[in-house]
Amino acid sequence: MKSFPIVVYVSKSRALIALERRRFLANTLALADKGKLYVLCLFIAFLLGLSPLIFNFIVDPYNVNKIFNLKMEKEKISLKAHYPLWKIANYPKEKSSTLILGDSRALALKDKYWQQLQFDTAYNFSYGGATIHEISDTFKYVSNNPQLKNVFIGIQLRSFSPLFKKGMNRVPEAIQLAHEPLQYYSNGFITEISWRQFENKYKNSINKFKKLVSNYGLISSAHASSGFPSEDKSLSKLLDPINCTSCILPELTSSEPAPVLLINKPNIVADLGIWQKLWPSITIDRQLPAKFASQVSKNAKSDWQSFTFSSQYWRYLVDIADICQKNNINLVFFIPPTIAELQQQITNYGYAKNNQQLREDLAQLATVVDFDFDNPLTRDIKNFNDAYHFNYKVAKQIIGELILLVNEDEKINTLVKKRRTNIKCPYDTQSISSQLTDGQVNVSIGKSCRVWRSHYE
Repeated sequence: MKSFPIVVYVSKSRALIALERRRFLANTLALADKGKLYVLCLFIAFLLGLSPLIFNFIVDPYNVNKIFNLKMEKEKISLKAHYPLWKIANYPKEKSSTLILGDSRALALKDKYWQQLQFDTAYNFSYGGATIHEISDTFKYVSNNPQLKNVFIGIQLRSFSPLFKKGMNRVPEAIQLAHEPLQYYSNGFITEISWRQFENKYKNSINKFKKLVSNYGLISSAHASSGFPSEDKSLSKLLDPINCTSCILPELTSSEPAPVLLINKPNIVADLGIWQKLWPSITIDRQLPAKFASQVSKNAKSDWQSFTFSSQYWRYLVDIADICQKNNINLVFFIPPTIAELQQQITNYGYAKNNQQLREDLAQLATVVDFDFDNPLTRDIKNFNDAYHFNYKVAKQIIGELILLVNEDEKINTLVKKRRTNIKCPYDTQSISSQLTDGQVNVSIGKSCRVWRSHYE
């Protein structure tokens, strides 16, 4: 007889079933909580990621949107941090018929000085340390403005070196940031400037908060160490391939002979021909202030010891002149004054002929208003803040002379003429002391001012 196993079914107690259901529910809730926590973390991370954009949007250090008025003095910090970005973002295109381009010496011709002479349509588009490449790109940016009637470009021989300011060009980046909001608000540099603006505005409140927190011991002092080892940090060591495996060094811009007559080789005893009388040797028996003396010796050495003339930079100016001619825009070059001793250094380093030829070549493109030669203005260091930069009084006088060259409003011209003192450019027979020509270029000489023009102008 076969035997069969007997299976006994024992039903679960109600208590056990309830316990299992509770465990299942707990696991389900735990998974749900983890999901919520994950979503919450993502949301917080998203907000943290947006916070710089929101902060930059509200502070708006370069006035791109102009929505929130926090009453911050933005120009003081933002301008020096990025000159082109400030100038481009605040460019009043609709009312600017006159533009000033150049470096810090052109920048000294401030908008408010033009406005004081009731010449309200001028906008200074100059940058501290501007290169000719930056001047060219800025002009291209504004050249399609139908309101544009006059362009003044401050220029000097040393700017034609491809090594000047290492050939930098900040303008393309500035245009991109000013016209692409997402890049502007998400840019780390903009966040840094926004914070500096915020600190400057609320520095008293921030200092009080820091002091309060410090009193409770929540802030400890820390000393940052250098990222470099403490051993030899010489340039040769830092540039050694072993220590700089990923470094990419900039290539120097090649320079070519100038397209007209400018030369690159020094010629200390320069034969300037008919122009020789314009450039007598400068000897002044005086002790310059330390800052001035250092610039005359050290800065001049930096300017001229390795100077070469970039034909590419010259072509930029030729292109500007062509565009101005096609669009009936008055183009004027002006050469800002420096102290007489600094001028003599150009001759000492052998570039007197280049200096003279630059004026002749520029005159073939447009009128040149020249303040940088030996005259009473450049001999008096009281007219200068340092060897390169003239003071605000001279800036106002230069502006007046530039206005007289292009302005037809008699009311404004009368106001300018009343203020003429140390400078009188030779625009009329009363202000011309002498003239000189080689048949190609004419030079009229006034009081601390020379005007160079093409003979065929």
